[in-house]
Amino acid sequence: MKLIEQINADYISAFKAKDAVTKSALSGLKAKIQDAEKAKHAGPITDDLVLKAIISAVKTRSQSIAEYEKAGRTDLVNTEKAELKVIEKYLPAQLNPEELRSAVLEVLASLPEGPAQKRIGMATGAMNKKYAGQFDNANLQEVLKELV
Repeated sequence: MKLIEQINADYISAFKAKDAVTKSALSGLKAKIQDAEKAKHAGPITDDLVLKAIISAVKTRSQSIAEYEKAGRTDLVNTEKAELKVIEKYLPAQLNPEELRSAVLEVLASLPEGPAQKRIGMATGAMNKKYAGQFDNANLQEVLKELV
């Protein structure tokens, strides 16, 4: 089953079950996917496009949580965390620290030598292509700074 089909099926199930949190999270995710589809002017929705929208939604929610925590809005923090948990189900399995380090070493070995900053940028791009959605960018940057 394609990713978009799974999201739509889960949305319908949440709607029927009157699960407000899941329905709200998936409704926002579906809107983000439609926006991405319109921006691409593409034909059918691909899993790649859906995955990029999911990653974007996770990043946005994480930033919102941080801002709400600064403002002391625990009610909004709890809502965002609950919806983030729903959306994260659609991400691929996350790389553990050892797997991430191994993947970075593999990518770095395939890159040409050059200035550290340039290699970090090239490695980030390569990692995002090869392992999209399987790691946190902050963790990637830590590993890259250590290894480059």
